[in-house]
Amino acid sequence: MIVWEKGEVLRIREETEAVQRMVVRTEAGEEAFAVHYPLLLGRAEPGDGVWLNTTAVEMGLGTGGEHFVAGWISKRPQSFAPVGHIMKMRYTPWQIAVSTGEEEGNPHREAVADRDTLGGWPILLGELHSMLPIVAAVWRHQGLIHRKRPRVVYVMTDGGALPFALSQHGKHLQELGWLDATVTAGHAFGGEVEAVNLHSALLLARHALKGDLVFVSMGPGIVGTGTPFGFSGVEQGEAVNTVAALKGVPVFIPRIQGVDGRERHRGVSHHTLTNLERVALAPAEVPLPDPLEPELSLQVETIPRRHRTFSIAVTEVEAEVILRTYPFPLRSMGRGVSEDPLFFRTVCAGALHTWKRWTQIVEGRSSLSIHREYGHKP
Repeated sequence: MIVWEKGEVLRIREETEAVQRMVVRTEAGEEAFAVHYPLLLGRAEPGDGVWLNTTAVEMGLGTGGEHFVAGWISKRPQSFAPVGHIMKMRYTPWQIAVSTGEEEGNPHREAVADRDTLGGWPILLGELHSMLPIVAAVWRHQGLIHRKRPRVVYVMTDGGALPFALSQHGKHLQELGWLDATVTAGHAFGGEVEAVNLHSALLLARHALKGDLVFVSMGPGIVGTGTPFGFSGVEQGEAVNTVAALKGVPVFIPRIQGVDGRERHRGVSHHTLTNLERVALAPAEVPLPDPLEPELSLQVETIPRRHRTFSIAVTEVEAEVILRTYPFPLRSMGRGVSEDPLFFRTVCAGALHTWKRWTQIVEGRSSLSIHREYGHKP
């Protein structure tokens, strides 16, 4: 189940307080990349002997070709004083004590202690972590155009990577000032605010962190098996139910791809259809890029009528202009905007729709105005 290998730290490529990316020499004498989280063991230095979990690389999985440091060979792990009473990664050797926003003694507790509603606030829900920088770029672009500065909050679930520190996009967006706050929910950890589950994470994002625009997705990585329900992205459908239970407006980004070697993901992905047909029991708003090819329009018509679809005008050129403002590589499933413009247009449409929803609230417009604007009949 786990492949262990000894290694030696050769040099540190990049580091923050939360993560170190390094070059190691393996037992076979080969140089390889590795990731280490100082919170778990203490900081690594060149020359340290380490135990490496090499399982994913050995299996050829999509981890970016990096091993993970799991322990020291020749020194004692560093201890850290617990900062809270809630354990994440519970009952594993790496369980850590964190102070979640809900617990007594946390400065954010008062803001959510008696809150049980989002009050009709729109929450944007994505399946893939790679959607995060696209959404953030659209919201920043809209802010510059309309001279508004909304607070943007990212909620990271535990459906993918658990440490927020692994996210290069998260790091870049924080450096750019495009993210105002982050919340890590469930067993995900390392956000500015920790949360026990998605319900609390959303209440913290909205009420404690004063989020105007909130985006939810898993961290880097997604599990898929090709079976109807065997993918970690089912959490997107579950998130629809969560937002609805909190009396918010779930805005669902469909996964629509023009290019993919797997037939089940070409056009409207089976992940999206499964989520909207079988997992999301509450109605969601589903923005779609306009125009859509006729064959895609036929696929879209299979979305259950309890959900509301919206046509959002966004062309390939418009998407490219917006996403060009993000000064780092922007790819999803190995493809950039020019290689699969449909995917990127769809994510842009979701972000634009949520911006309009937020603007509607800020301007005090009626609940039906956005439907009229899009020519949609609620």
